[in-house]
Amino acid sequence: MAQKIAHVDDDPDIRDAVSRILRMNGYDVDTYLTMEDFINSLQDAGNLPDLAILDVMVESMDAGLITYKQIHERYPTMQAIFLTSLGDMIRPYFEDGSYKWVCVVEKPVEPESLLSIIRERLEDTKATMNSSQKT
Repeated sequence: MAQKIAHVDDDPDIRDAVSRILRMNGYDVDTYLTMEDFINSLQDAGNLPDLAILDVMVESMDAGLITYKQIHERYPTMQAIFLTSLGDMIRPYFEDGSYKWVCVVEKPVEPESLLSIIRERLEDTKATMNSSQKT
């Protein structure tokens, strides 16, 4: 079964490009124009993605940050990546130690680089889930 990725970005060109890259590499992809659409999709437990790719500035300057906080609290095993033109400028909005669970990728990103980051984040999820099942 293909791993599921949700991608939220208000730029249709970026959504289409990222979706195409992910699908060509075997991922199941759902795309969203707004964070609200993405959050609403999470009401269906069968629709939970393994990883979310979020832009920071979608409906508002910090919609991606607010959404990330919500999903991190509700679904702590769901990996997330910020794909943003802001780069590391968003790091001060997170608590100390957040480098372990906050991944920031600056636009534009090379497809191979993005795929490598996604594989790494999804492997972290598998390792965490496997270790929690053994205890």
